[in-house]
Amino acid sequence: MVSLDLLFRIKVVFRALALGGALLAVLGSTVSADVQVSVDRRSHSVSGSTAVGLVRSMTSNPIQGDHGSAYASIHPNFILSLSTRQKGGVCRADVDIRLSFVLTLPRAESTSAMNSRTRAAWSRFASFAAAHEAHHQASYTTCAKSFVAAVQRQGVAQCVTLESSIRQKFGRMKSDCEATQRAFDRSQARVLQGLSLFAMARSHR
Repeated sequence: MVSLDLLFRIKVVFRALALGGALLAVLGSTVSADVQVSVDRRSHSVSGSTAVGLVRSMTSNPIQGDHGSAYASIHPNFILSLSTRQKGGVCRADVDIRLSFVLTLPRAESTSAMNSRTRAAWSRFASFAAAHEAHHQASYTTCAKSFVAAVQRQGVAQCVTLESSIRQKFGRMKSDCEATQRAFDRSQARVLQGLSLFAMARSHR
């Protein structure tokens, strides 16, 4: 989530531009053997034709993300499908996760009214925001795939014990994965200071 707290965090370092294309490719619906991913893409309108106006609009009318007010956001929904089977005195599980995302990115209402410098600064900001949320999506998906790979290797004597264990681990996976997202956000909190859109807005206060 591109959050407003901690210097209105925009959480993608400048070198992410080189990776942006690869990261954005993750935003399409994908299917793996045990994790199905889908994305509901939405936009959040931002008014203004100057850096000051754009930043003021995003700050006064933010996206409501999972961790509070935000400039951009991605919300994951993990749905676990679990069945068990007993064979040769060992119970094993078939595990699938349906992982659906709601992705909300900022969209400027009037890029045509911006001067070339503001339009370029907005474009860089929007690219950073999209790449950042793509990083989160890839991270959430990795969490789900790692979980499925680990639990499908498990085998115990009682199916009820195995099912209980997997459900507990599923809850821990989601919590641990969310902690990873927050750590990434904190690590990128100062990037805003170097983004030209916000630097331009500060210089005209």
